Amino acid sequence: MIRMVLERLGLFAVPFLLFAGYLAAGRQGLKATRTPRPLIWLAASGLVLVIASFVYAGLFGGVSTQGRYVPPSYVHGKIVPAHIRGDTNP
Repeated sequence: MIRMVLERLGLFAVPFLLFAGYLAAGRQGLKATRTPRPLIWLAASGLVLVIASFVYAGLFGGVSTQGRYVPPSYVHGKIVPAHIRGDTNP
């Protein structure tokens, strides 16, 4: 869960980091922006990236719902990890 939150925060920070790199490359420095207009556009583009990542994760991420879950078990002295069995019959 924490990994997903950190990924989303990273995506939100990408436009700000790119803008800071742009200002640094132009030798203007970070104090050159006096108006909040660039920050509004950066925040909006960061939110668009985060929302797009949520949509992508919802459509293409996750685990298959086909099959039957078999919990971890102890068989013949060894621990068998949890897995999904391919048959759909309970």
